[in-house]
Amino acid sequence: MDRHALKIPCNVMPFVCEADYSVSLGKMIHADRTAPFHVAIYLLRGFMEIIEDGVHYELLPHRLFFLKSGVHHWGEKPFEEGSAWYYAHFYCGEPDERMQELPDNVYYDTKVCLESSANEKYITIPKLTDCDGASRVQRNFEKLLKAHVHGNIPQASVNLWQIFLECARKDAEDHLENAYVRKLREYIHAHYIEGFDAETVERVCGLSYKYAGTLFREAVGQTIREYQRTLRIRRAKQLLQETDKSVTEIAQMTGFSDVFYFSKVFCKEQGCSPSEYRRAYIPGI
Repeated sequence: MDRHALKIPCNVMPFVCEADYSVSLGKMIHADRTAPFHVAIYLLRGFMEIIEDGVHYELLPHRLFFLKSGVHHWGEKPFEEGSAWYYAHFYCGEPDERMQELPDNVYYDTKVCLESSANEKYITIPKLTDCDGASRVQRNFEKLLKAHVHGNIPQASVNLWQIFLECARKDAEDHLENAYVRKLREYIHAHYIEGFDAETVERVCGLSYKYAGTLFREAVGQTIREYQRTLRIRRAKQLLQETDKSVTEIAQMTGFSDVFYFSKVFCKEQGCSPSEYRRAYIPGI
């Protein structure tokens, strides 16, 4: 388990001190800081990378991410232009040393449903939670922001607690399936450029390719090949922005042996050719 995962006592309500909606309209890098508050970030679109205590985290659309108070975090790469996200800064006490973790499947929809014995325990919130679009997490974040704008901090804090419960429940319910998905995702990240075949996938995760693909699609929202293509295009965009390498070179560096196919896929994903993308985002190259 991540040593900087949030452990939330069941007998203490979190306190939301700031919440808002943000969008990156230009070059923007996450602040280099050690905050006295926890941070929740829900990415709506785009891509951002945040580093916490040396660990790199990638935020994709419909991912919820938590940063822990008192831990140094920063950014190195600019957010993808047009990225949009909700965020909340909040305070919450640490669990008492005598507290034990709440068993799986005990928590319900709201804090008041917990039995008194459960209030002496804590829940662990995963650092990253993949959520479906228009999920309960997103709807609760929208309610949280609305309550905060109107100065209703208690209601905003209740909505944040409900987000905690959704994350903890999803983590518990999907634990077994996510173990396979995490293993497969890690392999894809390490080998997305050179590629892989169905037999390799089966060997990596110990499941049939068809079943592994079904689990992956349900968890990530993309097929294995679509996810691989997303990583390739993301890397291509980075090279277009940060280097002056030719489109042909970038196609080869990102696993596309045919530059014309690369341009076709890039145009379909981004709505413009690689050269047009470069001119729009990196003037002068």
